[in-house]
Amino acid sequence: MSFNHICIIVSDLDRSLPFYQDLLGFKNVIAESTEPGNWFDGSTLDDILGVKNAATRIVVVADDSGAALELQQAANPLSTKAPDEYLRYGKTGIKELAIDVPDIDDLFQRVKAAGHELQTDYIWSPYAGTRSFLFYDPDGALIQAMEVSDERFPR
Repeated sequence: MSFNHICIIVSDLDRSLPFYQDLLGFKNVIAESTEPGNWFDGSTLDDILGVKNAATRIVVVADDSGAALELQQAANPLSTKAPDEYLRYGKTGIKELAIDVPDIDDLFQRVKAAGHELQTDYIWSPYAGTRSFLFYDPDGALIQAMEVSDERFPR
């Protein structure tokens, strides 16, 4: 088994795309689709999204290593921002997208300069050979940036 992609539901795809592409480097657009129509027929999409006449827009982007994100904004049911408390630790579900970065100091400064919310206003070390910080995407999803310099730890 191997990793295929992660789907991130966003409330405004036009706002989220620059965040994931320009700030985080997921520049390669693998696919862009408005559904139903291209990938799903109407009844399948209705079943997946749980409503009649479901409609959604999907953009799949990847970084240079091939790691893929599916960014999706539904029109029916309307994608809305989850309450922050549902996106934080202490609630069940996937809580963070962790990404490897070659220069954590550079990303930290770019995240701050762009005005994105940080969980801590500093870089910390979760364990020897690593540096990290946590920040939030435009909808409040938690992202952990990690710089790993010790080859004993997998990337």
